[in-house]
Amino acid sequence: MFQILAEKVISGLAAFSMLLLSSYQGNEASFSAYTTSFLDDRMFFECKLENAFENDFEEIFKSGQSIDIFFSLKIGLRGMIIHEEEFRHSIIFDPLTQLFSIELEDQDLSFSTNSYDELIIIISNIEYSYRDENIQDCTLTLKAYLPKIRLIALNKDFDLMMLWKFNEPKLTTKLASEYNED
Repeated sequence: MFQILAEKVISGLAAFSMLLLSSYQGNEASFSAYTTSFLDDRMFFECKLENAFENDFEEIFKSGQSIDIFFSLKIGLRGMIIHEEEFRHSIIFDPLTQLFSIELEDQDLSFSTNSYDELIIIISNIEYSYRDENIQDCTLTLKAYLPKIRLIALNKDFDLMMLWKFNEPKLTTKLASEYNED
């Protein structure tokens, strides 16, 4: 049993290492159209990260290392930041069970799936809520970025932003028009 596990981990690391030595295409990650809704003094914001996890990401996610996608959200009013938060979507693959374990901090949820396609759908959805009765006339800015990871097999650091061509997806929107339509 341990031999099978070791072979799966080694093959995952080998595939990941080959990725680094091969040519890669990179992705044009961006945020989709968003929706914003208001209920009493709470704002609900939803969007998707698109074109972010094509190409070499399946091998990266199956490497057995914990991989994080970070999101930075700021809400500003008249040039001042009134709320700022960073959250992440974390993925770790278990080669023994062939399951991806997923944690979504913005939604306070955890999932498991054996489907790569389902993994991409889950980690690409951003759902954020914020409570403040003075939300009108605010600007919301959302950015996504990937960290550097340490490749134990190669004893090297790897900047995952390379797979997004070193471009952070960013979305900025004014909240006033949606808020005032009630």
